[in-house]
Amino acid sequence: MLPFDELEAWLKAHLPEVAAALRPGATEGELQRFSDALGVNLPEDFLQLYAWHNGQGDSVNTGPWYGLTFLPLDRVQGECEMWRQVLEESTPETRASLDKWMKSTPPGFVKPQYANPHWIPFAYDWGGNYLGVDLSPDEQGTYGQVINFGRDEERKIAAFPSISAFVSWMVSELNAGNFNIREESDGGRSFNTLRPEKSHFLDALAHMFPES
Repeated sequence: MLPFDELEAWLKAHLPEVAAALRPGATEGELQRFSDALGVNLPEDFLQLYAWHNGQGDSVNTGPWYGLTFLPLDRVQGECEMWRQVLEESTPETRASLDKWMKSTPPGFVKPQYANPHWIPFAYDWGGNYLGVDLSPDEQGTYGQVINFGRDEERKIAAFPSISAFVSWMVSELNAGNFNIREESDGGRSFNTLRPEKSHFLDALAHMFPES
């Protein structure tokens, strides 16, 4: 069974509302139009991810990526275009002042930039922060590596070499019992790691990959 299918089976058993919110997979034509619109060469496992499911609907407040929402392609494109516009409208001085606070974990894997037009998100926290694939890695990084980035993410972490590696890791963690599902006051359920126990997966990621 492929990691994507294993994840879906786990979701159906533990978070059926999230499994039910997953949208049908994108067609080859939709994937090609998306790639053309952004002018990028997408990793094969990114295409496989969206052929599996084209993100999720908005019927639930949590998502499959330890609570982060699975962005549909149209939302991915919108987020990318928004950040590209921010970069285009920023002066070199503004970009330099933001970039000076950025770091990479491990050093040399992610370019120390506030934003990059070739960071393509697939998971979102609705607060301006993402998990995505890095199509412009630094010298020691890997094309298609999974990183965190966004408004509040000063330390960019090259957490996994690919989406496939990320999903395989997550399935292994879930099968080992590393999950925390909680009933929230709004009647919905939140979903995150149990080890470490955090309220946000990007905080858990920062704990798992400390600054060297």
